[in-house]
Amino acid sequence: MDRKTIREYTHKVGNFLALENNAYKQWVFRYTFLELEKDLSGRGDITTNILFKDLLKAKAKIVAKSDMILAGIDEIKYFLVDADPNFRPSLKGNFEIDFKFKDGDFVKKGDVILEMKAYSHDILAVERTVLNLLMRMSGVATFTKKVVDSIKNYDVLLCPTRKTLWGLIDKKAVLVGGGGTHRINLADAVIIKDTHLDMVGRDFDTVFERLKNADVDSRFIEIEVENKEEAIKCAEGFAKFLDIEGAPKTIGVIMFDNMSPADILDAISALKEARLYENLLFEASGGINEDNVIEYAKTGVDIISMGCLTNGVKSADMSLKIG
Repeated sequence: MDRKTIREYTHKVGNFLALENNAYKQWVFRYTFLELEKDLSGRGDITTNILFKDLLKAKAKIVAKSDMILAGIDEIKYFLVDADPNFRPSLKGNFEIDFKFKDGDFVKKGDVILEMKAYSHDILAVERTVLNLLMRMSGVATFTKKVVDSIKNYDVLLCPTRKTLWGLIDKKAVLVGGGGTHRINLADAVIIKDTHLDMVGRDFDTVFERLKNADVDSRFIEIEVENKEEAIKCAEGFAKFLDIEGAPKTIGVIMFDNMSPADILDAISALKEARLYENLLFEASGGINEDNVIEYAKTGVDIISMGCLTNGVKSADMSLKIG
């Protein structure tokens, strides 16, 4: 396989972030059904209940108030249409929704994203939960697309990190925006970070000996390094480990952690000279942002991971209107 195919196998597992996957569905449940119940707090929407005694059917629409890459449509469809109604004991009836766009579409300011018909009590009850999810996911997808477009001339995959409270919801939004996923959870792949290395005295021989003795079942094994010397030592360890008869069928990845673009270029040059480059993937991570991402893309790494894709991103702007 070529490098692009390999990195998309290791760091872009979109099939995991689909509602057919129960692990992802649990995250959607958390940020929809559980958020709704917390918002209603056991007493319901007391304002609406005071003002409107009767159950009346109403129409509503969600309108974009800024340009965006839309994300979260699949999740909202599951929440309001497809899921078991028993998950929504606080709601009075069903939702009829006409989705005008799909995930990944470019939506302009003023566009109607969707129209819905339901009891007015139900529309007002779910308003904040629906908007929070759509605005958050669309904000992440929009920013991701902007950064992805900025490095489109370089053969590199942009990925999020785990620096987010929204977890897999944010990773799905990055995917919609054209990025990758990286590791899905702690059981998904082996990533040996600085905290692990510090506990073994940054001894890579010990790391690979323990990997050799373990029953590793992982799509990839990734190890952080802090300088050229560690990169070479790590690559030498991978070369021996991956060549062992009976070794796990996995992909080796070296992460250049908090290294400058110049230092990464120097390390990659040394790895190529030592013939330790071809059978591994390489990632840049740490301190990378919209302003310096192109310099990192120029180094020739296969993957760039950025915490700022999901950490502190501004939500897209949209509103719900009844009538």
